[in-house]
Amino acid sequence: MKRFLEAGRLNSPRGLKGEVKFDCWCDGMDFLSGVKYLYLDPEGKRPLEVKAFRETVGTVIFVGYEDRNSAASLTGRTVYFDREDITLPEGVYYNDDLIGASVTDENTGNIIGTLKKIEEGRASDLYYVEGEKSYIIPAVKEFIVKAEPAGIVIRLIDGFEA
Repeated sequence: MKRFLEAGRLNSPRGLKGEVKFDCWCDGMDFLSGVKYLYLDPEGKRPLEVKAFRETVGTVIFVGYEDRNSAASLTGRTVYFDREDITLPEGVYYNDDLIGASVTDENTGNIIGTLKKIEEGRASDLYYVEGEKSYIIPAVKEFIVKAEPAGIVIRLIDGFEA
């Protein structure tokens, strides 16, 4: 399991006091509200101390980058959060933790493949499963019976094959 996960991308500065527009890739900026540091690398070696998140305008301010010029130096950077800084509710997992899990058909009990990719969509995430056949499965309760790192159980219907 990766310890540092992608939080989003820093975009252009906003205003004069170091705010940076933030394209959050999490469930929302409120998900990161308790996070004190974001990192410029996936190893967590280059921390940025968060001074403030402004959810209403989708920006973040970092300590030491409180002016427009220094904030501009962060434009286009992907930032990461430490999974240890966030407590997930029971039975909730990060998408990264599900990749590679075996996928079982609820009706037959047979393993149909491995979860290779999750694409985050507007209506729901899509699970890309590879096995003897390829499947694209919407991650909604009608089709996903159980999703955890130990394995995913799905309810197949005609037409799921890619």
